[in-house]
Amino acid sequence: MKIVLGDIQNQRKSFSLEEVIKFSAEGTERKADVRGELELATHKEAAYSLTGTMVACATVGCSRCGIDVCFTIEQDFTYQLLLMEEPTMDAEYECSDEDCELMYLAEPVVETTEILSEQLMLALPVRILCDEDCNGLCDQCGTQLNSRECGCRVVSKDSPFAILKDLQNN
Repeated sequence: MKIVLGDIQNQRKSFSLEEVIKFSAEGTERKADVRGELELATHKEAAYSLTGTMVACATVGCSRCGIDVCFTIEQDFTYQLLLMEEPTMDAEYECSDEDCELMYLAEPVVETTEILSEQLMLALPVRILCDEDCNGLCDQCGTQLNSRECGCRVVSKDSPFAILKDLQNN
């Protein structure tokens, strides 16, 4: 959804949105159903604030077994929108927390899909599990070990590690 900032002059305006956002995770195309509330307010000429909340159900693969999981995200965010060209920074410039909330706009238009996509990617953890006790996949044959066992992991009685299996069963 595109919001034209010219419609917000000297006031506050709220927006409700529902979008399906496509993103790439684990090298696979994924999607998230996102609901959000945004509020835009003017501060001074060419300066706006955007606050929002979003709730999303992102379909991602379990990090251990690969089955699709709906991961729920609830995220609050704030941006300061400046209608100006982004200044050039030195190569050694270190961003502050405030810099991360700044968004420079070449045109007086806000693209909500870009903002929600960015917030979605920031909120997704590196590792998502379908269950804390997920057994993952067999490293020999690829069997999904949550649904059934395979015979690949049988430890020979002659193996020096066979005693560890007895300890695990205690």
